[in-house]
Amino acid sequence: MRQLCWASTTELQQRLVLPQDVPLNFDAAHEAPVGGEAAAGQVLKTSRRTVVSLELGRFQAREIVRGQDGEHPRRSAQLAGLVPPGACYGFDLIAHVGIESFLRGHSLQEIRRDLAGRPVPIKIPTSTLWDQQQKFLFYLGHLHQRAAGLVRQYLAERGETTWLLDGTLEPGTPVFLGIEDAASGLLLGGWKVPSENADDIASCLDEAAQRYGQPTRVVHDLSPAMGGACDLALPGVDHFVCHYHLCRDVGEELYDSPQAALSQRLRSLKLQGRMREQRSRQTQWLRAKTDSPAQFVLSELMAGRPVQVPFSHTLGREVLLAFHHWVLDYRGDGCRRGFPFDPYMLYLHRRVLRASEAVDRLMANLEFARQAPAALVNFQNLLRQYRLDPEIVKATELYERAFAMFDRLRQALRLTPQHMDHLRQPHELPGSEQHELKTALDRLRHELQQQSQDERDTDRGLAKIVLKHLDKYWTHLVPDQPHAASESWTRTTNQLERHWGGMKRVRRRAHGRGKLSRDFESLPEEYVLVPNLESPVYVDLVLGGSLQSLPARLAEASRDAGSYAAWSGRRHPRLVGHLARRLLRQDNFIDHLIEACHRHCQTTPQNDA
Repeated sequence: MRQLCWASTTELQQRLVLPQDVPLNFDAAHEAPVGGEAAAGQVLKTSRRTVVSLELGRFQAREIVRGQDGEHPRRSAQLAGLVPPGACYGFDLIAHVGIESFLRGHSLQEIRRDLAGRPVPIKIPTSTLWDQQQKFLFYLGHLHQRAAGLVRQYLAERGETTWLLDGTLEPGTPVFLGIEDAASGLLLGGWKVPSENADDIASCLDEAAQRYGQPTRVVHDLSPAMGGACDLALPGVDHFVCHYHLCRDVGEELYDSPQAALSQRLRSLKLQGRMREQRSRQTQWLRAKTDSPAQFVLSELMAGRPVQVPFSHTLGREVLLAFHHWVLDYRGDGCRRGFPFDPYMLYLHRRVLRASEAVDRLMANLEFARQAPAALVNFQNLLRQYRLDPEIVKATELYERAFAMFDRLRQALRLTPQHMDHLRQPHELPGSEQHELKTALDRLRHELQQQSQDERDTDRGLAKIVLKHLDKYWTHLVPDQPHAASESWTRTTNQLERHWGGMKRVRRRAHGRGKLSRDFESLPEEYVLVPNLESPVYVDLVLGGSLQSLPARLAEASRDAGSYAAWSGRRHPRLVGHLARRLLRQDNFIDHLIEACHRHCQTTPQNDA
């Protein structure tokens, strides 16, 4: 049945496609406006071009432009709905390339092969597909601007709005700045600015406020530039720092010293390297000395099943490798939340200590110790040396205290492992729990103030670290007026950062490169808007409920989108102090630079010292 449906669909598509290079006339005189009659007018000019459409295939378009004296020339609206002015590739093809590359992560080579392998092949060079990819972003950006009124009305009907403000970049590239409505997940705007500074961010916020109205509140990261921009562009609007970013920064500073000390001492002792070497030797011994899986009985013993095999060196080495692999599974103690929420080096230390104590208990049995292989004794000594090392003891004692201090902050902020289902969850808090969180933070701050003043308290320095961060952002942590009990309180920018992560994964999937510097340098700011095409709210508002209508919407936006060439020429902001690449690539750049400086020094008066 499936094969029959596929064959029928393929045959239908082939019949719908026009014959190759068939000529079609597009005459404005034959296209009557809605509710009216077509006006003839004299022929001003006739133009021909080859058009490639995903739906109609390849055909010759003959456009007849008409007009009357003193009137604006009338072009074919039908042709304008199929292909951009003066272009050869249809809106349906532009939308297809944009969705497949930017939304689904397919490379241009894959898209090219897919188009060439269709029932009616469409052969397009990769460089031309890149142009259609850029045109997709150009028209998508203008479509988003045209829909600003609909989005503004939608936000106004929902009442209070919270903006999530965040930026992302790759080393040496401009910053992509995004604003997202927290409740709906709509990306309201995206900008590409040379660097994250208050003035540039403020201009973006001002533009967004004029387009969508001022928000009720803004949530951003800990950047002073973000806070300063909110004060400049949105006076009177409350803005708050992201609790996740605050918690992460505090944890990194708490763990900085013990993490460095433990890491350095681990490298000096070569614990992991020596364990790896021993594990390799024991594995090779077992592979050489045994010829049947039935000789491995440890799993049977652990399951409580009787084993009619006396203790042997094979079993002793099984026990040794079991300890090894249990220690190596230290990441299982975490929740995959990343550092500092999961300090994996501390988890490794804890497993080594537990393994050392367990081996000691095991070897306390004289009968077992008498038959144990020498490798297990060496392993016991290796772990004991690590456990009793003074520098290890000192570093891990501080690490454990820092861990306990960090846990106090996480408990107050409700960002414990029990509250964090995954790393980039929004962490919305019911309005009814806002007062409890504020009370917990007040209590923690008071306790830290007392600890930081007590010279006998061993955690005094750690308390000062947490208190410093809380004091710095205290007025931007919790709203003075609690939300309604039925209203959730968005307190992190994780939702927007999840969009950043998804967009980066798509680009890595498309070209296979881990570094995205080239992408961030070349992609325009409209790329930030692509995740909206996966939002049901955005699809309903802007596209009429279906992504299939995107080509028609792009065609409508193209009528007043302006020049693609002009847009393409102004979308490359440079970093501060970065000369144009055409200057840097001149053969005589250095000589020209020196000559220009010397000439300028000779022609301008020097300032008095």
